[in-house]
Amino acid sequence: MAVKNTKTMSFGAKPQLFKQVDAICAQRGCTRSWFLNQAVENFVSECLEDKADYEAAVAAWEEFEKGDSRTYTSEELRKEFGL
Repeated sequence: MAVKNTKTMSFGAKPQLFKQVDAICAQRGCTRSWFLNQAVENFVSECLEDKADYEAAVAAWEEFEKGDSRTYTSEELRKEFGL
């Protein structure tokens, strides 16, 4: 049963993956469409989070390079904090 406001997508999968998805769907009592939507949504969310993390790291590095901040070695930090 199609969900409202959806578009159909078609893709190929290796036979073993197809069997695994079908087995999980049978065990959970869900449709292949629902399961694959959940999987793709989760993967896309992870990709977007990775992109945001990367962009934040780039911005932080650029800010660091602009400044005159001092860096510390791990040895200096251990000594400073008594580790």
